[in-house]
Amino acid sequence: MAPVFDSCAVVPRHLTVEQAHNILRIHNTCPPDQCLRRKAALFFLMESRRADRGTVGRRLPGSPPRTRGLS
Repeated sequence: MAPVFDSCAVVPRHLTVEQAHNILRIHNTCPPDQCLRRKAALFFLMESRRADRGTVGRRLPGSPPRTRGLS
């Protein structure tokens, strides 16, 4: 059983990128529309990526490599 502070219903107020990724790993089977913790982590990562213009076009760590279509 997960600790109370890691419950799906407990929404973190302040996150770091590392914490958000940890939440996504722990709550990887939770549907984002039902798990407030996962939803907050996803939102944080999307917002932080938008705010950091230096990451435009780059992949998040651990994401699969991009493939190009054959043309």
